[in-house]
Amino acid sequence: MARSTSLEHRVPTDQTLTMDKEELDIPEDFTFLSDTDTSDSLHPLDVLCAILLSSDSFLQQEILSKMSMCQFALPLLLPALDTPKCTLLLWAMRDMVRKWRPHSLSESRGFREESLVLTSMPTISFVRMGSCSFSKSHLLNEVLSPSQQHQDFFIHRDMESGNIPREIAGGLLEISWYFPAGRENLDLFPEPVVVANLQGDIELHWLQLSFLTEVSSAVFILTESISERECTLLSSLQGSATKYYFIFNYQAGKAKETLEFLKKLASMLKLNKSHVLWKGGTTNKAQFVKVLQSAIAAIMKSSPKRVSIEAMAETARQLGIQVDEDNKECQTPNTYAKEITAQIKDVAKYKREKLRLQGETWRNLAEVDTELCRMRKQGDTPLENYKSQLKKKLMDLCAQQNKHDLTDGLITFITGIEHLHHREKHYFLKWMKFGLDPIARENLSKLWDQYKEKCKNSKDDPKMFAELDKLISASSLGVEHFMRELGQFYEAECSMVKEGKMAESQRQFTHLPSIAADLMLKGFPMEIIDGDISNIPLQWVTDVLSQLDAKLGGRYRMLVLMVLGVQSTGKSTLLNTMFGLQFAVSSG
Repeated sequence: MARSTSLEHRVPTDQTLTMDKEELDIPEDFTFLSDTDTSDSLHPLDVLCAILLSSDSFLQQEILSKMSMCQFALPLLLPALDTPKCTLLLWAMRDMVRKWRPHSLSESRGFREESLVLTSMPTISFVRMGSCSFSKSHLLNEVLSPSQQHQDFFIHRDMESGNIPREIAGGLLEISWYFPAGRENLDLFPEPVVVANLQGDIELHWLQLSFLTEVSSAVFILTESISERECTLLSSLQGSATKYYFIFNYQAGKAKETLEFLKKLASMLKLNKSHVLWKGGTTNKAQFVKVLQSAIAAIMKSSPKRVSIEAMAETARQLGIQVDEDNKECQTPNTYAKEITAQIKDVAKYKREKLRLQGETWRNLAEVDTELCRMRKQGDTPLENYKSQLKKKLMDLCAQQNKHDLTDGLITFITGIEHLHHREKHYFLKWMKFGLDPIARENLSKLWDQYKEKCKNSKDDPKMFAELDKLISASSLGVEHFMRELGQFYEAECSMVKEGKMAESQRQFTHLPSIAADLMLKGFPMEIIDGDISNIPLQWVTDVLSQLDAKLGGRYRMLVLMVLGVQSTGKSTLLNTMFGLQFAVSSG
């Protein structure tokens, strides 16, 4: 209901109704409400544009993510208001990941899971020239909706407040996606496709049309007729590799003139009969929708050009269109993040070589630490002797950890979270996520598929599950692994100081808990128990929370709220939504 922008429904007074009835000679017992009074409403697209133009980049990202979850069309080009040119929203879409099953993977039951801005796919664009008596957006909703499952992806004139004249949304370019589910008898298209919808007349928004001709596989132009002026304008599109289609809302009085100009355009724009669709007043709507779906399917079979939104941003820059992430505040942190992620080709290898404190030594240390609490393997050894042996072993392992130096990646990571100012720090952690997720996603998707298949067959060897579990753990890499490494460095150093093997003045990592506490105050999570060996770095957690207490002036009490549930049931989404946090969420 977020797109309902009617401020209130005003009920006419008795006096107004009486006057209207007298003028129109309507019986006394007949009551009606006028649908022309729109003074208390705003067009939903005007509201959307105003909100996005008033929001910072992180709020824009949040708004578009939520819109995507509701299957609303997303703004790609925001119209120019206080800027000389419109703006392409690339950063605002970077957080979105989608999962789908193309028909090529139907038999194997596999799927693809990728970032929406990095995935190349065909783009089919719809624009309007002049006036048109039927709604382009409503038509697109019909085209993209499976049978018996109508969805209003695009706002149209028959929706609440959709009939109100737009004030600022002219030139807004919206996009929606269609993703197949791998069911050939139900899917509209075999592969994913982007559908773009330009609001307003192309004569007034030629820059947006120029952009669409560069990035689209096909452009459908909806119009009622073609005049000489419009023919001249359209002739400037010749030479483009994009295919052009016309959808005419048939007007008998202008048909002859339109056909004449259409013949002129046919050779320039390489049109044939299949490129012209006629929709008359008596045309069956359902049949016309099927014709349009068939036309799109034919375009997709003809090896169309595929463009990602990231590639669209490059085209936008060449045309002088602003891109939302082209600023120093966003790109400086990106440089730091790329320094780290560019080194990662094999996740398991990177973790072994660059996050060395999370290797076998860490596993052994956790086991000894657990045994110190449980004392289950004592045997005949006297209690004090056994405790002494375990403590010595623990210190030896801490000494091994403490011998390691910070790797280049960790030094860059510390610089990013310590020296960048608040907003840049937020950008840095987001860029780290966007850089690390695609690297790990490819391997993890395959491994999870294998794990699920094994789960179905209960007779499989338990050792196989353990091996798969290890592989999944080794192939996972996120910001939490870097924070975990810093926690281990801190723990090892604290142990050396406690045992008198290091002077307080020699410590390097005393500032780390303060950095982690700052991140917590901004909504970023801190790992208490890792998901690999279930170890609690007690000193690290204690000191981070102590710093948090100090930063809040010692005023707060801690309330612990725990959410339990199996994977992908919305636990993180719930907490993020309730409290504005940054827990990692799964794609859908």
